[in-house]
Amino acid sequence: MKAGKCLAAVACAACVMLAIAYTGYVHSYLDHEVQTTFFLKRYPTLQLQFYDPYANEGDDAPVDRLPPLDRSRFADYCKYRFGITDPSTEILEACKAKIPTYL
Repeated sequence: MKAGKCLAAVACAACVMLAIAYTGYVHSYLDHEVQTTFFLKRYPTLQLQFYDPYANEGDDAPVDRLPPLDRSRFADYCKYRFGITDPSTEILEACKAKIPTYL
C-alpha cells in the first residue's frame, strides 16, 4: 500500500513539473484592468511569467526602439509563445503582429 501512495505522489509531482514546464502567462493592461492570459509554451522552461511590452493600450513603439532589457524579454516571450527563436528586428516585428489584439 505504501508503494502505491509513493508512486501516486511521484506521478503527481511529474504532472505538476510538466504543467510548469509547458504553461506560461502574460499580463495585459486594458481599460485600467489587469488581465492574465495563459498559453502553452513551445519549449520547456521553468519561467512562468513572460513580458509583452505591447500588451497595453499605450504607445506602439517599434521593436528597434525598445530598451535592451525589454527587447530581450520580448524575444523570450516570442520564443516560448510562438516558437520564434530569431531575435532580429524583422522577425520580432512579425512576432508582434501575431499577438492577439485582445491582449
